[in-house]
Amino acid sequence: MLGRLNLINILYSLPAVFVAFSFHEYAHALIAYGMGDPTPKNQGRLTLSPLAHVDWIGFIMFAIFGFGWAKPVQYNPTNFKNRKIGNILVSLAGPMANLVVAFLALIIINIVGYNFSYAFYGNPNNTIVVVFTIFERIASLNIVFAFLNLIPVPPFDGYKVVKAIFSRRNIKFFWTLERYSMIILFAMIFLNIFSYIIRFPYDFTYRYLNNIASWITGIFM
Repeated sequence: MLGRLNLINILYSLPAVFVAFSFHEYAHALIAYGMGDPTPKNQGRLTLSPLAHVDWIGFIMFAIFGFGWAKPVQYNPTNFKNRKIGNILVSLAGPMANLVVAFLALIIINIVGYNFSYAFYGNPNNTIVVVFTIFERIASLNIVFAFLNLIPVPPFDGYKVVKAIFSRRNIKFFWTLERYSMIILFAMIFLNIFSYIIRFPYDFTYRYLNNIASWITGIFM
């Protein structure tokens, strides 16, 4: 029974992981292209197709353990008119896209809950319940993915933002940090530091976005 529940949990998470990875990497590619770099388009990354962005090992890790990775979008910042601003905008685009997706998923959750609340008291295999659960996972995982990527440790987007701002005067520090990045990353995973860092912003953001989504739904429903 436990194995069946774990399998169902993974199956519910698969669409959420695909959506989180696809929108995150597409946003990186779109902003880089908009800033003047054709590299993402030339490499076929200017698309929402999951197959263009998924790293299968990272995908499986994220679906099962809640920690994984997508295929990074490559871009050439020398093509940007303003390299510093370009790097910052491209880095922030992915997490911001995840938050937008999470908000849209919460609106759908509120619409489903508003119109089909009776369904949740019946058969747990009801189609409405399945839809609700999938979108709940999409909202949750996108918020997690957004804040995970904002952590200022390589190779996350938050680190790229900090590096773009401060690297000129602290280049040796950033070289050292990148040199030991894998050790730092695995230590943070082993010590479960990511969960402690993400917990508060996740809880706050989920409640805040859900309250707005509920308010919007209440106006139109």
